[in-house]
Amino acid sequence: MKITVNHIICLVSVLSFNSCKRTPSLFQFLPSSQTGIYFNNKVVEDDVHNVLEYMNIYTGAGVAAGDVNNDGLTDLYFSGNQTSGKLYLNRGNFKFEDVTEKAGLVTSRWCTGVSMVDINGDGWLDIYVNVAGSSKFGDMHNLLYINNHHGGFIESAAKYGIAETRQTMNASFFDYDRDGDLDLFLITNPADEMVTGVNTIHERMVNGESEGSDILYRNNGNGTFTDVSKEAGILIEGYSLGAAISDVNNDGWPDIYVSNDFLTNDILYINNGNGTFSDKLEECLKHTSFASMGNDVADINNDGLPDIYTLDMLPEDNYRKKMIIPSASYDRFQLSIQKGYEPQYTRNALQLNNGNGTFSDISFLAGISSTDWSWSALWADYDNDGDKDLM
Repeated sequence: MKITVNHIICLVSVLSFNSCKRTPSLFQFLPSSQTGIYFNNKVVEDDVHNVLEYMNIYTGAGVAAGDVNNDGLTDLYFSGNQTSGKLYLNRGNFKFEDVTEKAGLVTSRWCTGVSMVDINGDGWLDIYVNVAGSSKFGDMHNLLYINNHHGGFIESAAKYGIAETRQTMNASFFDYDRDGDLDLFLITNPADEMVTGVNTIHERMVNGESEGSDILYRNNGNGTFTDVSKEAGILIEGYSLGAAISDVNNDGWPDIYVSNDFLTNDILYINNGNGTFSDKLEECLKHTSFASMGNDVADINNDGLPDIYTLDMLPEDNYRKKMIIPSASYDRFQLSIQKGYEPQYTRNALQLNNGNGTFSDISFLAGISSTDWSWSALWADYDNDGDKDLM
């Protein structure tokens, strides 16, 4: 039988096609009609709600996953900006039921991040919701919904002392002082100050007096919290969009990495083990992203050391680079250094832990320096091959 080159090409093409066809998908899309999840965080601009009043109007809200009714299934809570947050109970087989109203969880504030946490240690998950937006949007107190064990929740933020109003974007619950209960770290982003110029170069504020300083609440162990930000050394100004809790230096104490937008530097708060933190960014990192969005900390190379990844807005496409990224100014860069800021560059930064208290940015080598306008990163082993993947 005569076999031509064309026959071989056709055979290889068919085999390749069949091989690709058999490759299983890592994820499967499930439509709302199947899951029952119809939440839509739609934002409609008007005379009050617009980007001039609040530049973070399109930042989005949040989602939390956890078993709020202790039935062994993971439930979902979505926070909303102009729409109420929604609690969906998992009924099994990827089917969910909206129980927001009967659970007492209807909201009418500009809600941002959300966390599920057993804040009172009773074995039932509670829900903490951050609130931001312009002061013209209405009530800006954060919300804490305590689980009543019977399918309902009771709003108790003021009772617990954590009804914060300083435009918080997200919350991290962790035991910073290792006394056995969960404390609360809040990142702030007072972006309705657009009229003052968020990128105007000024002396770096490190005294805790800025509206953009983050907030640390200590759990008193009696159902209340106390703001200990200043005494704990949480003092530095920032327009925060992300925080990651990790033992960065492997000393047994949880540290905090905060990614900050605009002029303000990222912050690496190292836990001193005595109830205080010190910013060690200058000592540990040579530079950071400029307009840092979200961040995540994970051991990306399996060497036992936590690495840090921050997101920025640098596109890979040359045309988009010219369209959305302003030209760098040497004078502006030097002036910011004189005012106390660390070097910042417009790109993602993957800070590889060197194991000696320093990090090296390998984002270009890793091929993840330019992912356009990216908001959030999450490292996990999605395909169970032992390596950290990035979403």
